[in-house]
Amino acid sequence: MKTVKVILVAIVLAALLVGSVLYMERIGKAHKKEVAPAGANKSTSPGDDKEAVTPTNKMRVRTAEGQPDIDLPKYRLSVEGLVDKPLSLSIDEIKALPAEVRYVKLPCVEGWTESGIWRGPKLSSLLESAGIKNGADNVVFSSPGGYTTSLTLSDIKATDPLLAYGVNGSKLPDEQGYPLRLVVPDRLGYKWIKWVTGIKVIKGPYQGYWESRGYSNDAKVGPR
Repeated sequence: MKTVKVILVAIVLAALLVGSVLYMERIGKAHKKEVAPAGANKSTSPGDDKEAVTPTNKMRVRTAEGQPDIDLPKYRLSVEGLVDKPLSLSIDEIKALPAEVRYVKLPCVEGWTESGIWRGPKLSSLLESAGIKNGADNVVFSSPGGYTTSLTLSDIKATDPLLAYGVNGSKLPDEQGYPLRLVVPDRLGYKWIKWVTGIKVIKGPYQGYWESRGYSNDAKVGPR
């Protein structure tokens, strides 16, 4: 009789043990479903989408002009034209301005797209400091090599461009436009003028280097 009781107790204990193991496995699986592994959800906010950021040394170099030799101590960014207060800023003065760090994709007319985490002041902040006169509707950008492009004030409001002096946590490389490159979200790369030295507010349309050669003046990005 004692033997039977011992066997029954052993069976009950074994059943309880098996039940506990199955319960713990079920809890573990539920926990795995609730807690996603690191990196499972990607974000396009700065610093989060590391896999989508193009390494700086892998970024392509495309330019219609030769790379200029810029004397940084003498470098000035001018903001002029239809403004109340023309500006002339050194790179140190520009770096002293409030800056944004923003993840932006660079789409090229050749069909490829690269991405970077860009750093610099907002273009709109400089224009506000200069004060835009009534009647103005376009802004022309120029570089030392003669390359130009433009954006309408409406496009500037819609895209909120940056004047970047940094990318991916480091100084913007010279070949990528240092000291300043225009970063225009949702616009093709020929609007991303490098080595910006001049910003001029005007009235009426303007066709830049590529636009005067048949490229669209709005440079909106189509399906990719």
